[in-house]
Amino acid sequence: MILDGIAARDVWHALEDAEASLRVDARQIHGAGPLAGLVVGVKANIAVEGQGWTAGIGARAGMLGERDAPVVARLRAAGATILSRLAMDEAALGATGDNPHFGTTLNPAAPGHSPGGSSCGSAAAVAGGLADAALGTDTLGSVRIPAACCGLWGLKPAHGALPLDGVVPLAPSLDTLGVLAADPATLRAVATALGLGMDAPATGRVLVPEVTAAPEPLAARDRAAQALARAGVEVMPVTLQQWEPGQDRRAAFIQAETEAAPILSGHPGLSPALEALIAYGASVLAARRTAIRQRLAGLAEATRGLVADGAALLLPTLPCPVPPQDKVPGRIADFTALANIAGLPALAVPMGGKPPASIQLVGAAGAEGALLALGAALHASR
Repeated sequence: MILDGIAARDVWHALEDAEASLRVDARQIHGAGPLAGLVVGVKANIAVEGQGWTAGIGARAGMLGERDAPVVARLRAAGATILSRLAMDEAALGATGDNPHFGTTLNPAAPGHSPGGSSCGSAAAVAGGLADAALGTDTLGSVRIPAACCGLWGLKPAHGALPLDGVVPLAPSLDTLGVLAADPATLRAVATALGLGMDAPATGRVLVPEVTAAPEPLAARDRAAQALARAGVEVMPVTLQQWEPGQDRRAAFIQAETEAAPILSGHPGLSPALEALIAYGASVLAARRTAIRQRLAGLAEATRGLVADGAALLLPTLPCPVPPQDKVPGRIADFTALANIAGLPALAVPMGGKPPASIQLVGAAGAEGALLALGAALHASR
């Protein structure tokens, strides 16, 4: 990848500590297997044996992974070279790419714009050419948001499809591992090596819920719908009456805060901002927690019902254009949170442009391969 001077400079901000992170896995550089020759980056909350395992928390700066997380072990077995300690929002609770302990991650694909988060370093490393693909984690959109901001493909599998052992948790009911890549073939290869079934054909029916968003993401969604129709896919509008994107995203964020509170409370070295979020999560009354769980459970059931017959939902990935570096809106996860709430797989698909546009496909559990095939069909018909 050829980068201009600004983008080349920005690439290094994908790493929490360039000197430490660039000690790529010497054991695997000449590995054999389907991923031989590929560098796969790993977010800093995923354990890599002998490498930094900070989860973006300053007090963990000297903590090393004792053993590989299972997903990292699977990548090694497939021959990948591992690049560890990619930058992230503190404790994965954020979507700005601005970490108070390790600095701000810049966007090589769109200088001056946010790289998204919390898997900001994973996206920046791929967009800047440091890695062919990268692992991230996704609690309310933390793989798909940075994929959208950096013009990449970003896959969030169904909840539980990949093991979370060796991953510093945030909100276990919502947390999912995911993969970012610059092209669908690389994404497919990495996802297959991780153990996901990726050979399913594309779905033949796409449902388009009505949403309120800025003109740019709606135009990208409409272009995607037209391309899919040209590819022979049935595209039709649908109503998801239970879904109120802003309200449901806020409810899911409160659920994330309440789950994170016992995990992170008392942890040394948290920033004041994160301390405040954790304190709020701990203060939420039991009755409100129950009401939120019930609301989200109803939405999850309705969403799963829509795609149960193999259909996919088509949505913008972001409700706004890629935001400026210092002005990331709280609503940025309005559309991505739905897949986490429902525990369903979702795929961010780049739609080109500067800054990049992106759409999102959401399918039934186990449909990761079908979503990728659908995304590839979309690109072929653009």
